[in-house]
Amino acid sequence: MDHSERSITNVGGQTQQPAWADAFLAELRGSIRAIVEPTHSLCMELQCRLIGLENKFALTDRALTEEMNIMERKLFAVREQLSQLSKSVHTVPIEEHLAHVRDVLGQDLDEPSRDSE
Repeated sequence: MDHSERSITNVGGQTQQPAWADAFLAELRGSIRAIVEPTHSLCMELQCRLIGLENKFALTDRALTEEMNIMERKLFAVREQLSQLSKSVHTVPIEEHLAHVRDVLGQDLDEPSRDSE
């Protein structure tokens, strides 16, 4: 076996590799580049899409927060209007109303009416 072709030689203070090593390294670099470049492109695309999703989420979150604030303000306004309405409406208990009806009719509503006889 000829070791001169397989080993690194020192010629005139310079280190030289055999031709097969140079070819192997060139092929290895090409293989690594063939793997790394598409992977890098994929990672960059994923990063761009993630940034886009983060931005959309932030905008959606902001919009939902604003909608919730608007709904809360409207709910408070409705609550205030209902409070004012309940203060302005005069309600009469049913017993009081029936007593008034009895007075108007001039009879006790518990008694059978004369028309039913």
